[in-house]
Amino acid sequence: MERGEFTPIEGQAQLVWHDDHPGVSAYLDRCQVFTPEKWIARLWELIGARRTEIGNVVEFGAGDGRFSRSGTFTSYTGYEVDEKLVRGAVLGRDSKLLRECAFSSDVHDADVCIGNPPYVRNQDLPGGWRETVAPKLATRTGVRISGLANAWQYFMFLALASTKKNGLVAQIVPYEWVSRPSAQALRDFIKANGWSVDVYRLPDTVFGRVLTTASFTIIDKAGTGRWSYFDYEPAIDSFKKSKTASLSSHKIVEYRRDADRTTSVKRGLSPGTQKVLVLTEGERVRHGLQIGRDVVPAVTTLRHLEHNTLSLSKAVFKRNFVDAGMRCWLIRSDEVLSRDLQLYLESIPEAERATSTCSNRDIWWKFVMPQIPKGLVSMGFRGAAPKCLLNEVGARAVGGVAGLYCLTKTEGERALTAIRGFNFHGRIIPYSTGLLKLEVNQLNTVLDSLLQEAK
Repeated sequence: MERGEFTPIEGQAQLVWHDDHPGVSAYLDRCQVFTPEKWIARLWELIGARRTEIGNVVEFGAGDGRFSRSGTFTSYTGYEVDEKLVRGAVLGRDSKLLRECAFSSDVHDADVCIGNPPYVRNQDLPGGWRETVAPKLATRTGVRISGLANAWQYFMFLALASTKKNGLVAQIVPYEWVSRPSAQALRDFIKANGWSVDVYRLPDTVFGRVLTTASFTIIDKAGTGRWSYFDYEPAIDSFKKSKTASLSSHKIVEYRRDADRTTSVKRGLSPGTQKVLVLTEGERVRHGLQIGRDVVPAVTTLRHLEHNTLSLSKAVFKRNFVDAGMRCWLIRSDEVLSRDLQLYLESIPEAERATSTCSNRDIWWKFVMPQIPKGLVSMGFRGAAPKCLLNEVGARAVGGVAGLYCLTKTEGERALTAIRGFNFHGRIIPYSTGLLKLEVNQLNTVLDSLLQEAK
């Protein structure tokens, strides 16, 4: 086969998912991020250093098939559900691109599985996607994937299941997978099989609009179980080996769940869709919703606040959230709906609430109302430590803002001071462009230690 061929979808009875399935078009809009040719070539170089001869290559979520245009192999088969990309694809030699769902395939003997699988949050997966895909992977791998797993993890398990016993998996995935709890099952599966792993952190400039630090992750099934980590050095345009996954002299802060705490941080509420269920002041007024009866104060971000803001007072909340047009009013799902709130919720088009969370509820908008925390902590931050505020206005913590829960205001002040004084740099995985992102159980690990030291 001298040039790549296109195999149309017509007659493909084994298709599991396609681009006109409800919710899939929004999914495709989120996940179609293209890899620059330079970095595709770099990944093929790393593959070539491990395999001198490569037979059949497979790619799931292949986009326009650009990974087929580099590397040396006997054959390449890509799977892609987006018809526009398939019809416009320009493939390399000995390559074909199938307009099929990756999870309809039964590949099991690939020498290499390469690619950049879709990065879509678990909350944004199309309705029924997880329920369709997860059982197929469980049959092939014996692993039940966490409901918190993002789309790329499903593709990673598929890649591992589709390669030979001595095969190679080379994927571009978030670097944070090396430590995040949501990827624990993936790490455990790899370790249980004794495969070797090399993870290369990519510069943030590779995918400019993506707010996640990417990596080349290469899993060698013929390896010895060794894990190695590399960081990109711009000065030498190459990768330098690191002793730790944190790419620093420090170990990554542990994720601890076992302690019974009177003072602890808990994840912010995920209401299903902030766009609909957390309103701006203008939206609240326009729909006639009353504070207290229909909505309560909420904070979804602390990003725009100054670092020296230590308390969320009524004045700070009004100036920086209400008057600034931020989403700061969470609907009350714990009371009988007023006529105004009922009319507002009925006015929401189905497309605007078509998230996985909302779709899986008996009542799409009904969530368990969180308690009011003593403090608010931003889980994503720049600098040495996250922004922390004493919660004087009684706002609920939503999304990337976590809540600090304790018995008294004094305990809250002590805990927030301790968090502000700790240097997290080099102790947690970089998220993107200087942004660090904590997990609540990491923060609780640090908080336990700091409060014990203060006694």
